[in-house]
Amino acid sequence: MRVVFLQKTTDAQGGSKASLRNTLRALSRVTGVEVELCGEAHGALSEFAAEQGVPFHLAPFPRWRNLGDRICFKRMMKRFSQTLGRADWIISNEMWWAPHAVQLAQACGARSAVIVRDEIADLKKAKQYCFSKLDRVVTVSEDLRAQLAEDASLYSRTETIYNIVERPPVFTEAVDTIRTLCGSFPVVQKWLLTAGSICPRKDQILTVQTLAELVQRGHSDLGLLIAGGDDGGDYQSNLQQAIEARGLTNRVAFAGQINGIGAALEAAVAFVLTSHSEGLPRVLIESSLARVPSISTRVSGVNEVYGEHTARFVAETRSATDLADRIEPILNGLEQETTEALAVNMEQQFCIETHVNCWKQLLGA
Repeated sequence: MRVVFLQKTTDAQGGSKASLRNTLRALSRVTGVEVELCGEAHGALSEFAAEQGVPFHLAPFPRWRNLGDRICFKRMMKRFSQTLGRADWIISNEMWWAPHAVQLAQACGARSAVIVRDEIADLKKAKQYCFSKLDRVVTVSEDLRAQLAEDASLYSRTETIYNIVERPPVFTEAVDTIRTLCGSFPVVQKWLLTAGSICPRKDQILTVQTLAELVQRGHSDLGLLIAGGDDGGDYQSNLQQAIEARGLTNRVAFAGQINGIGAALEAAVAFVLTSHSEGLPRVLIESSLARVPSISTRVSGVNEVYGEHTARFVAETRSATDLADRIEPILNGLEQETTEALAVNMEQQFCIETHVNCWKQLLGA
């Protein structure tokens, strides 16, 4: 069985690409399944594919929503299909290339699918990106699947396959970097951690506001470690202004891009996610697997992460007060037992074996 995944950008950043890496690695070891990857250019992901023995194809990715590209879309996909040859499945790793999967599958005599990884993929987007023409839709959480429930035909062809999430490795160089950085803030003895691109969607300003609330409540030894790079907009300067306005410059450390989150988690007493949207927030799972408690705003997938404990770890309102109320028990050492129980559940729910078995069933392998 020949299964071809589509991923336009192949740089090193992005949760969708990290998840695809795990899927490529796992499925490439399944007897009878030949996994291949298509991308617009060589990059970290294509290098990873080569290491796994996964063939990589340079492919055109015309923009589906661009009128000029749309005119020649079908012709470009058919031409590329002649290079690609016959396949059993063409699978887009994200919503944006679902139309590409449809056209390539038709030309290659294959079935088509898309992996939905973010809650932006509602019914309106599903219509815009040709989901009705796909054979299957894969969501990474039941919350995302529920967004398609009003279309009975589409919903019946949709199923959830959870990402593979493992305890993040801890690299010595990153540990040294984090230790040196944190050591330059002598007032801080305990660190909250947040990670991800510094951008409005991740809303690190709300995390800063939460730190200010906790310091005001008497947690004078607390600080915030921010891991992740700037997205290139104005948000970083707005974030810096928010820190200065609250007198927190001696408590907020910027780690930038680091090699994995494992080292940063080792330095943290809790992880805080203040995103406006996610698909399945893998960083919350990684945090629990590293036995670090986490707190989140309400985004897709949190019910599946926390289960019956959701109300204790998920803020119902996007307020610093609500988040602080849930962080305080962690700072007082009251949630370690629950964190351990969550980790045990996640080791089963998001493991390689479960992931592979679900994909084998969908593919008919």
